[in-house]
Amino acid sequence: MTKQTIDFDLNAAIAGTEYDEMIMSVIPGYEAMHQMALACLRAKLSDEANLLVVGAGTGMELIKFGKGNSQWQILGVDPSQKMLTIAQEKIQQNGLSEQVKLFPGYTDDLPDSSIYDAATSILVMHFIPDDGGKLAFLQSITRRMKSSSTLILIDVFGEKGTDDFQEMTSLVKKFWEETEIPEAKKVELLETMDKGVYPIAETRVLELLQQAGFGKVMRFYTGLWVGGWMAVKDDL
Repeated sequence: MTKQTIDFDLNAAIAGTEYDEMIMSVIPGYEAMHQMALACLRAKLSDEANLLVVGAGTGMELIKFGKGNSQWQILGVDPSQKMLTIAQEKIQQNGLSEQVKLFPGYTDDLPDSSIYDAATSILVMHFIPDDGGKLAFLQSITRRMKSSSTLILIDVFGEKGTDDFQEMTSLVKKFWEETEIPEAKKVELLETMDKGVYPIAETRVLELLQQAGFGKVMRFYTGLWVGGWMAVKDDL
């Protein structure tokens, strides 16, 4: 992983200790996006596949994917030790210790010999500025993937400063009312969006994927300002 601008061990808008409690209320369709990501992976992978989860966090996708196919070998990568501690507890509680492993750090820190049949990046890249960082992030994943392997990318998307993004922000605020997010937390989340989240238009997402070596891109999920894309690494 190329380093993101928010340290989830120190000053995240949703700290590791409360992440699981809050995230389903904060992110539109949080559970549904993971179910759809799993469906995409099942459609593309054999039972013997190995999967790289970039930005494993507290382990939502690790557990979801591990239970989704008991034979997949999964590595979760994340720089947040606090979140990985929570993820490790979940792995043990669900009896997945032999199937799911954790790596503290970034994708670039992985051995060059580590090559995967698929990779996922769920709610990670939008924390990285589009100053070369997003492309470097995707390229770091590309280098760890086999030819014709599948990438699942899910992020907040849209172009800040546009009327469309402003209207979408209003819709998300209404969504937070429905999920009963406290007012103080709404203010904190919007401040984080303003200063520490770097969404980009879908056209830019597609451009970056192409530059990083991916083709056959399909958007499989939309939940207000969250989008999910499936892409295939080009043959070398």
